[in-house]
Amino acid sequence: MWNRACPMCFVRVPRSVILTRGDDLTCPSCHTALELSRTSRVLSAAVGLLVAYVLAKVVSDPAAKGGWIWPILGVVFGYGLGSALVLYFLADLVVRPHLAEGHFPQLKK
Repeated sequence: MWNRACPMCFVRVPRSVILTRGDDLTCPSCHTALELSRTSRVLSAAVGLLVAYVLAKVVSDPAAKGGWIWPILGVVFGYGLGSALVLYFLADLVVRPHLAEGHFPQLKK
C-alpha cells in the first residue's frame, strides 16, 4: 500500500506517529494494533546503510585535525536520516499479530 493507511479501516496514520511510535502503533480511528511491515523495515535499513556509507566516504579526510570523528558522525547521522526519510515517505502498515501473554512459540510441540 505504501500510503500509511490502516489495513482495517483505510484511515491514514500521521507520519509523526509512524516515526515516533514505530513499535507501538495504533490506528487513530479503529484502534487496531499496527506495526511497520517487514518490507518497510528492510528497505529503510538498507537505504540508511547506503546513505551512511556514502557520507562516511564523503567526509573522510585523514589530514584534518581530529579527522577520525567525521566519518563516525557521518555514519550515525546518515543512517538515522536515510532510514527515517524512507519511513516518512514509504511506510507500509500491517496488523500486529496477537500473541498470548506468556506464550513461547518455540516450546510448542
